[in-house]
Parts: sequence; structure tokens; C-alpha cells
Amino acid sequence: MKPLFRLAPLMLLILLAGCSELLGPSASHYLDRNVSVWNSLIAKFNDWGGGSHAEQMAQALEQRRDMARFKVRLDNARRETADMRASMEKQPVPKDAGALHTKTMASLDAAVVWFDALLKLSELPDGFDAAKAQPLMDASEAAADKLDVLTDELDRLQEAYARKHNYILQSTAPQEEDSEA
Repeated sequence: MKPLFRLAPLMLLILLAGCSELLGPSASHYLDRNVSVWNSLIAKFNDWGGGSHAEQMAQALEQRRDMARFKVRLDNARRETADMRASMEKQPVPKDAGALHTKTMASLDAAVVWFDALLKLSELPDGFDAAKAQPLMDASEAAADKLDVLTDELDRLQEAYARKHNYILQSTAPQEEDSEA
């Protein structure tokens, strides 16, 4: 009888693990993963859409040279975004998170399209003609606008899903740099 009591905690753990599999993924686990992916995507979008990489690329576009130097970094950002998409596609989704998951996937798809548009810009040769660059810049801007709208919608869906499950999303404001330094 004593060996049976020793196995009881182990049996209880196995039973609990089995029950959690039957109940499906937890809302908090899914939301944590969803927000983590979203934050990673927004960091990339902000860097290439208005951060240091965007400034460097705008300068190279203005000078009409050295666009190829962005190709490797853009390839990496695109690949990382596609990998995030593939990871989220495999993520178990709670029954009540279908709309949130669909919007996440649409946002990741739009980000890949945006990086594709930026990659086309990086293929412009030195001394390129403005007429050749304009449609590529227009495509990049349209893709960025679409991604911006989708991420705003995704943000609202994440907040609503968190409220529904009494889950508090942590948000931190970016630190302002000391302008005197």
C-alpha cells in the first residue's frame, strides 16, 4: 500500500496534464505568445518604418546609391517575420481566440509583403531613375499603411481578449533619452 501512496502525486500530475490537454490551450498562454510575437513585429516595423534603418534607407534613396547594403538586413527581418508567422500558425488557439488569431496571421502576412516591397527597393542599382523607384516606393508605402491598420486592429483585439479573461496586459512606455548627453 505504501508504494501506491508514493505514486499518488505522480498519478495526480499525469491526470492534471491530461485534463489540461483536453481543455485546450489556456487563454493566458495564448495571449502571452500572441503579444510577444506582436511586440517583436512592431519593433521590426518601427525600425524599418521610422527608425535608424528607415533613415539610412531614405538617405540612400535620396542619393540614389548604395541600396544593396540593406538587402542582407531586410532579408533577415523578412525571414524572422516569416518564422514568427510559421510559429504562430502552429500555435494552439483557444476556441474563443479565432478572431484574434486571424488578425495576428493577417498582420504577419502584411509584414512579409512589406518587407518584400522594401527588398525590391534594395535591388535598385546605383544611379537608378526616380521613375523606376517611385512604383516600388508606392508599393512599400501601401504595404506599410495596410500593416499599420492591421496592427491597430490587432492591438484592440488583444486588449478586448485580455479584458474578457481578466488578464492584465503589461505595457511600458519607451524610455526617453537624455537630450543633453
